[in-house]
Amino acid sequence: MRIILLAALIVMNSFGQIVITDSGSTNRPGMTVTIDENGNAEIAGRRGNKAQMTLDSELHTRLVKDLDAAMPLDQMAVHGCAKSISFGSRMFLTYKGVRSPDISCAGQTDPAVIALQKDAQEIMALAKYHTNRLQ
Repeated sequence: MRIILLAALIVMNSFGQIVITDSGSTNRPGMTVTIDENGNAEIAGRRGNKAQMTLDSELHTRLVKDLDAAMPLDQMAVHGCAKSISFGSRMFLTYKGVRSPDISCAGQTDPAVIALQKDAQEIMALAKYHTNRLQ
């Protein structure tokens, strides 16, 4: 019993927050979603919108698994793309103090990047829904 409890505490302490940042663009506001170890998320929009949501356990577990598989995030094999200065946006993930490159470009070939893109897009769509409900 003590070994299991100790293992749970070690996992909990090594988890860290997950932050997904969408920079937005001139014509589309960005947002930041900060997720804790229980899947509770705080959403902050560039226009001052704030909301909270809880990720379902399957999505939260998948996100953590995909982030761990992609570590260190700052060394992921991400392909860049051309973006408009006015209308281009960027998406970053920060986990365990490490920030990813921009993962918003289509045409990625690394399975770890593709998995994180899917996770981040799903979470940002949920976050947008939650912030729009408050308006």
